[in-house]
Amino acid sequence: MITALLALDIGGSTSRATLVDMEGRCLGQGKSRGGNPGSNPPDQAAASIIAAADAAVADAGVPLNMVVALLAMAGPSVNVAQTRIEAALRALGLSGPLVFSGDLNALLPSVTATTSGYCVVCGTGAGAVRVHNSEIVGVADAAGWLLGDLGSGYWLGHQAAIAIVAALEGRGPKTALTKAILDTFNIALTDARAFDGRPMPLRLLIDAIYSMAPIELAKLAPLVIANRDDAVAAALLAQSERYLLADFQQVFSADMPGPVVLSGGIVAHLGGLPSAIAQVMRTAGHEPDIRLSGDGSVGAAVLALRHQGVAVDEAMLIAIAASVKARATKATAPA
Repeated sequence: MITALLALDIGGSTSRATLVDMEGRCLGQGKSRGGNPGSNPPDQAAASIIAAADAAVADAGVPLNMVVALLAMAGPSVNVAQTRIEAALRALGLSGPLVFSGDLNALLPSVTATTSGYCVVCGTGAGAVRVHNSEIVGVADAAGWLLGDLGSGYWLGHQAAIAIVAALEGRGPKTALTKAILDTFNIALTDARAFDGRPMPLRLLIDAIYSMAPIELAKLAPLVIANRDDAVAAALLAQSERYLLADFQQVFSADMPGPVVLSGGIVAHLGGLPSAIAQVMRTAGHEPDIRLSGDGSVGAAVLALRHQGVAVDEAMLIAIAASVKARATKATAPA
């Protein structure tokens, strides 16, 4: 029986499970849909987490004694079906504790063995943290779609939907986002009127939006990015940058130089954000060290190893990342 650690990187859209041994070698991987209990029903979130862990154990293909399971999880832990998750993991071989950690805590160790720095994330959610000695000591936003996540993919999608409702009613500026989003829902742009007096495209859009889970509005964010030359879309992206910069400024401490890790599917499209963050750091007398995040499952594995007292240096981090990547490549290679 092999001694293993189970590291789970749990996001709003995807849950990834990674099994590593005490040297950081990847033994198995699993993937499922999002397990963030703030944007998914608790039972569905738990099922996703368990499915990812099941897949990782099956991928390993050997009997395992899992001495710790670490969940680097987005969302409020109050809604986690912890008893159900723990029972399932015990059945898979978990003998040690189930440890919870924020998903943002896994970003820094995904690219550096340094245990202090900053993480700025803009994906489905958004926010920033300051990390000192592997502990989050400062947080700005990252409060979830209902209470914050300003500038996030959800925020962009929500604001885009609001903008085209205003455009269709004639109380807001015309925008290329109208056709782009209506096309997404297969809604024709016509002059017909619905039973309630609204333009038919607007009536159908309202029905389509309210048939979705709120967090699914994040799916509209790529349309904002694709239409960034449109004035409305450009204004939304500029506001997103301002929100993320303000988050960073709130957690930044002049006596801690970095590095700064940027993460999330939206952040790469906020072209002015890295230079704005760099200017804040230069003003404080530091040479900017800004990096894009690596694989979150690598960061979660590092956290699990450190929880067990393993000192992860740069060489070991590189080896862990290579092992995880090699395992993923093997899994996707044609038979």
